[in-house]
Amino acid sequence: MQNMKKGFIQSRGIGDLIIALPIARHYKDQGYEIYWPVCEQFVNQMMEVAPWVGWIAVPVDDRGEFFYENPVKQLRALGISEEDTVYLYQYLSSHPEKTNRSHFAQFKFDQYKYAAVDLPFGLKWELDKCIARNPVAETALYQQEVKQDRYMVYQGTASDVSYPIDLSIIDPEVQCIELRELEGYSVFDWLKIIEGAETAILIDSCFANLIDQLKLWSGPDLYYIRKWNRRVDGNPVLLGPWTFVDVEDPPGTEIRSITEGQNPVAQPAPAQRAQPTPANNQSNGQTYTPYGSAVNKGPTSFLGATAQGKKLNSAQSLLAGLGLRQ
Repeated sequence: MQNMKKGFIQSRGIGDLIIALPIARHYKDQGYEIYWPVCEQFVNQMMEVAPWVGWIAVPVDDRGEFFYENPVKQLRALGISEEDTVYLYQYLSSHPEKTNRSHFAQFKFDQYKYAAVDLPFGLKWELDKCIARNPVAETALYQQEVKQDRYMVYQGTASDVSYPIDLSIIDPEVQCIELRELEGYSVFDWLKIIEGAETAILIDSCFANLIDQLKLWSGPDLYYIRKWNRRVDGNPVLLGPWTFVDVEDPPGTEIRSITEGQNPVAQPAPAQRAQPTPANNQSNGQTYTPYGSAVNKGPTSFLGATAQGKKLNSAQSLLAGLGLRQ
């Protein structure tokens, strides 16, 4: 008898879960029960928006076994074999043998996830079929935060970087609302506010993925700031009408492949660039996502503490050329 359970290996973070959720939905529509171990701090908000998934809390440990080893144990305890386990990491340094070298050389990290299971990448933009929005929470947050008829939203802080955005030039009639972590609300509860904004300035984050995958493209003018420490293999593919803001890398650093070195992500520029091919790596488990300077200190929240000193001078006057609606 065929096992009708599918297990997913991708324990963090929220952006990755959002990107991969349509893959899980595909299997759900095929009649499978979906079981997905994720870092325990993400469980509640994911259960709220996607209750059709069996979310399993993975305790975070200093050894980094929450990436792979412990999720595997949890899935095996449910009778889910390796054959029925969907492995979604593009590259995990503790298990480089699980990386498909050909796919790695060909795809961005979000494309890789879909190619790994032979599903069309276009499914990524069917997120609206995967999540249930909470209009009560969205309205409550809207009423709490929106105080003026005209407003814009911005994200000055992400999981591991911050950008000092100068808001002094904004017309006083335009309220500036920072997308941030608020107790009692999830990243999904900001959607109503984002939809009604004139402009949205976002760092590469779960917010950008969420907006793009839901195709919320007819509301705010969208501005995208890449993370200076994001390695080249770890940038998402976006289809919406984004304006991509130029970002300067700190002097003496170079953005490299996720397989080159371990920390820091941005390393002194070598005389000759190494080839971005996965190689055996004896470091602890680490995904392609740079969550700070320390390896395996646990997952960040969707808007966690920022690394200090990682700020760009060019971002200080970013809004000067945005052309907010008059």
